[in-house]
Amino acid sequence: MEKVKSEMVRVERQMSEKLKEKVDLEIARVAHEMKHKLKIATVAMVVVGAIVGIWTSLRV
Repeated sequence: MEKVKSEMVRVERQMSEKLKEKVDLEIARVAHEMKHKLKIATVAMVVVGAIVGIWTSLRV
């Protein structure tokens, strides 16, 4: 009976470690994706700012 308990504890620990690894990988993936989207948004804002600046200077 003691062997069964120790095996259950070992399996639970192993599953917990695997779950933690998966969660860490998912967090890293989401963080990378968010950084990429932030770069795209920044470039888009710069382009829109440039277009508005040019349009404003042409109207004056």
